Amino acid sequence: MPRLSLGLGVQNIRKVGGAAPSGISLTAPTIYVSGLSFQNGSYYANGVLYSPYTLYTPGYWIDVYNVGFVTYAGGEWYFTTYADGESGPEAAFVARNTALPTSLPTTGWVNTSSNLIVSGTLVISTTP
Repeated sequence: MPRLSLGLGVQNIRKVGGAAPSGISLTAPTIYVSGLSFQNGSYYANGVLYSPYTLYTPGYWIDVYNVGFVTYAGGEWYFTTYADGESGPEAAFVARNTALPTSLPTTGWVNTSSNLIVSGTLVISTTP
């Protein structure tokens, strides 16, 4: 008598559609920033982008001078940069992003003006 096969076996299931993975891993050891320029504001004498930003804890990177940082808090991503304030070096909040905290967004950043005039588009990557 012939044997009957049920056709059960291992198969690869491929999801069709949906968004492609985007963003940078929350544990990326180093990120690089570029694309923004600054003018003096009412409080800050100037702002400077210093790269790289180094991972401090997952989802929190700090610049080479331990002043500027990138992190997620209160439902938004925040990007701050090194600035010369009235009382010395401090972090100036210059961009935000409402992306989910599942990865560091590389697009969708909106410039802010917290006493420092910001222009350009923030670019964040894992390569210089």
